[in-house]
Amino acid sequence: MPMQKILIVPQNWLGDIVMSQTLLKRVKSENPNAIIDILVSSSFKSLVERMPEINKAIILDCRHKELGFFKRLNLAKKIKGDYDQSIVLSRSIKSALIPYLAKIPIRTGELGESRYILINDLRKFSKEDRRKTAFRYVSMFSKKEEDLDEKYYPFLKSNPNNIKILSNKYKLDPGRKIVIFAPGAAFGPSKMWPVEKFKELGEKLNKDFFILILGSNNEKSIGDKIVTNKNMINLCGKTSLTDATDLMHISEFCISNDSGLMHLASATNTKSISIYGATSPELTPPLTSNKVIHYKGMPCSPCFEKICKYGHYNCLVEIQADDVFKSFK
Repeated sequence: MPMQKILIVPQNWLGDIVMSQTLLKRVKSENPNAIIDILVSSSFKSLVERMPEINKAIILDCRHKELGFFKRLNLAKKIKGDYDQSIVLSRSIKSALIPYLAKIPIRTGELGESRYILINDLRKFSKEDRRKTAFRYVSMFSKKEEDLDEKYYPFLKSNPNNIKILSNKYKLDPGRKIVIFAPGAAFGPSKMWPVEKFKELGEKLNKDFFILILGSNNEKSIGDKIVTNKNMINLCGKTSLTDATDLMHISEFCISNDSGLMHLASATNTKSISIYGATSPELTPPLTSNKVIHYKGMPCSPCFEKICKYGHYNCLVEIQADDVFKSFK
């Protein structure tokens, strides 16, 4: 195939950006000469630079609900004439504006929000397939649907120099195995295994492992509740995404909810132990063969609700720390 310049427009969430690497790998497998740029906010720039398929990151900083029309128009003017194709992974109108305003000839995506003019290379998925995020992404490049083969699974490069810096900074003993806890989930409480369960699991593991708790600054109080001794460090709000990536690369396990950090872990060397509540591992699984999934499959799940409408959160509460502990053996 001739060289193509392609602009990828992912959803601006951590998990979606990691899963979008499946599409990048698909593009490169069919057209190794393709030059792929990706449109992300500045907070994700250093992360996508860990994806070897990416040529460069194009930066657009808008809040999640901000249209930012003039920001998009100005960026579109700057990149006009640079690309042969754009692939828009979100279904929103605003996500399709830059490719349209930049007059990119082929603008691939789904319709969604009445984007009849903005998208001119249409992809259609059933309601069931739409929820299979990575499958949908990997099927975007051509109209030929393809199974989500392991060869398309995300994998982020590590930075050995940064690993040395982090190891020294947090006094990580090379002779002691590391476990990462990622107890948060931006989605809401229906994705969050109770903090008491994380604490109980930590008490079972701390004799044999050094435990690092990762998350955003909003999750710092959760991390504080889990820490019970000197073999645990609460790093919520203290690491960048690339720091988290490198710490995952040198960890034996990462125990997480269905969250962005779960998808990040699946793109590293660590074993992913994932807990599902209101969502389904059939639809957004950790994209790695090195994983264990804990999912009760209650009659009311997956409900995809942020808050349990029954108030019991049994899909999470009934996953016991003892059961998760067995995954570490």
